[in-house]
Amino acid sequence: MDFDTFKEDLAKAVKDRLELIFDRKYSVETHTVEKMNQSYEALVVKPEDGVIGVNIGIDAAFKEYSDGRSFDMIVRQIASSAEHALDNHPAFDLEALTDYSQMKGKLAMEVVSAERNAELLETVPHKNMEDMAIVYRIVLDLSSEGRSSILVTNKMLDNYGITAEQLHADAMSIAPEVRPAVIQGLSEVMAEMMGAEQAEMLGLGPKADEPIFVATVEDKTQGAGILAYQDFMDQAAEKLGGDGSFIILLKQGKP
Repeated sequence: MDFDTFKEDLAKAVKDRLELIFDRKYSVETHTVEKMNQSYEALVVKPEDGVIGVNIGIDAAFKEYSDGRSFDMIVRQIASSAEHALDNHPAFDLEALTDYSQMKGKLAMEVVSAERNAELLETVPHKNMEDMAIVYRIVLDLSSEGRSSILVTNKMLDNYGITAEQLHADAMSIAPEVRPAVIQGLSEVMAEMMGAEQAEMLGLGPKADEPIFVATVEDKTQGAGILAYQDFMDQAAEKLGGDGSFIILLKQGKP
């Protein structure tokens, strides 16, 4: 079975399974998801009586199928993942998304490769910065489990009735408050990632003479956006004390 056939068969099988188990009508369609720095093939799953849908990536599923995993097991896994995502999506006011006065206070910035994202950048407001580009996101939900956000598009900008220049100015003011820069020593960051017990065994933690620092944001997701902050270099210089230490820009999570 080739990938195109796999996608179509999978969409139908997932739809049938969800409707059988939950006694509810679903829309399940295949779609190429274009994101910053990557694109992937997905199933878009949405209850027909609902307004929220979820994207479930299927590239890895096709590889598993090609490696011998049964099609039925893949259908079961994806149907389960879709229902779990639908049940646990963050609550937000869809109507509020159309009101810039409400969304302005949730603005964040992301710094991406201009070359790798050239096609997608044609559809979103952005500002060039050397060989990078600043794009803008609306952060809908922040929690210990992660972050939900929406990339601001040219169409959204038109609906808001604002210019790209105003969006940039607002983001420069608000983003550092929504997602403040965090600069930590590498040993401290590694200790957080490993957990207290293992970090103690390895002797990891804050060091007075730390030579390497990590710059990111609080949720450790798309932290390179701090490069666009007006006062970031001042913060970095103050943290490092002008002693010749290095900074590593940490960008974690899916783009």
